[in-house]
Amino acid sequence: MKPARILLPLSTFLMRLGAAFYIYLTHFDYILNPNFQQFHFYLSSIFIIFGLLFVFGAFARKQTLTVISSLILFLLSLYEVVTFSGSPETLSFVSLVLFGTIVLFFVTNGNKIR
Repeated sequence: MKPARILLPLSTFLMRLGAAFYIYLTHFDYILNPNFQQFHFYLSSIFIIFGLLFVFGAFARKQTLTVISSLILFLLSLYEVVTFSGSPETLSFVSLVLFGTIVLFFVTNGNKIR
């Protein structure tokens, strides 16, 4: 059976929306209740900014915005994986790793749809 290549643009856009939804769920509360004394507020701010740029990169003609924003998001997720203090068998850790793999996909592919 051949892969359904006609659904590739839809699936990549849904991956973008899923990554944006993950950022919204995990980091938006820190923005709504700002505490300028905590590092997590600044980390969440960077996640939100580059998450928006990541979604807007889908509509850009060139793929530079997508690649740069996904690279920053990948590095931030890698930082969160390394500094994760909970058990690696939890859903929050697995979702963080899954988010990292989604943005790594866009680092390597950009907006290119084959």
